[in-house]
Amino acid sequence: MNRPARLLPMLLFALTLCLPSTTLARESSAGDDAPASSESSRRGVHLDEVGIGSGYAWGHLKHTDASFSAIPAFVRVGFDMNTLFGMRESGSTLQFALEPFVNTVTKPDSGVEAGLDFFIRYLHPLSPSVKLVSEIGSGPMYLSIDTEEQGDAGFNFLNQFGLGAQVAVGEKSALTLGYRFRHLSNAGTSQPNSGINSNAFVISYSLLY
Repeated sequence: MNRPARLLPMLLFALTLCLPSTTLARESSAGDDAPASSESSRRGVHLDEVGIGSGYAWGHLKHTDASFSAIPAFVRVGFDMNTLFGMRESGSTLQFALEPFVNTVTKPDSGVEAGLDFFIRYLHPLSPSVKLVSEIGSGPMYLSIDTEEQGDAGFNFLNQFGLGAQVAVGEKSALTLGYRFRHLSNAGTSQPNSGINSNAFVISYSLLY
């Protein structure tokens, strides 16, 4: 048996491991009519967070001595994806989120960063009211200022990697505080493309569902 043929049963077995939560959910709904209606809405991908946030980003440009700074302003819409990955019974949450933003650039010139980032976020409970947050995101954006690193104002991507904590402030609300590393690049779609790196502290307030 060649190598691809040997790998196929292993891949099929791995796929079956992802299915039990969905299968068990359907079986339990057939046997428990009372709680089924309330639980069924939580089995698939569902909205679990709507929030707004801001913060402060800073860095240094690569080809000059100029500093870079911006004030983020974003909206966050998050969706629980636990069921898709067999994590329905997990205390942790795997979240997909949309984060449209309009960030005010204050250095090296006045301008804006505007776009939409797509995030994958993992939330792990540390206590009943605190969750550790790790996230990675990327998406298209428009940078309104000219720089030696990215050339004329125009299309770019904003890549972000973050760590932080989500702290409950109510039964269905929370504050999230964190650090993000930001990398602005056009992915080689035009030149120059040296990239602009920056750090950011962000804070957001969310309603949880």
